[in-house]
Amino acid sequence: MEDPSTSVYEPLVDMHRVNPDRYQRDLTACRQQAAPQLAAIKRATQQQQTGTAIAVAGTLASYIPVPGFRQAHVLASAANAVQSVGGATAESGAAAVEKASSDYALVVDSCLTHKRYKLLCP
Repeated sequence: MEDPSTSVYEPLVDMHRVNPDRYQRDLTACRQQAAPQLAAIKRATQQQQTGTAIAVAGTLASYIPVPGFRQAHVLASAANAVQSVGGATAESGAAAVEKASSDYALVVDSCLTHKRYKLLCP
């Protein structure tokens, strides 16, 4: 099973004169230190996906045929409100993903730096 944190961030380290096995152990330890940030990324991604689904549901609701003008007006208002809530939720989730991803990279980079690895792109 693949480590989910590898898809989040892969640090660029100068591997000159570095034991690859030791580096992998140290990288795993650093990723474990960043586990709370990885959990935050997962929660924020879920929030973003939920918001997108809500917005899509609002869009689909706007295509429901209704018999009268009053019902059409009420449905359109409700669909617009659902789209707005979904869009705001997705946007908030996207911002949280960006922040948590940045925090994750910072924790991993700091940990590797403390272990005396030379980062190529800090």
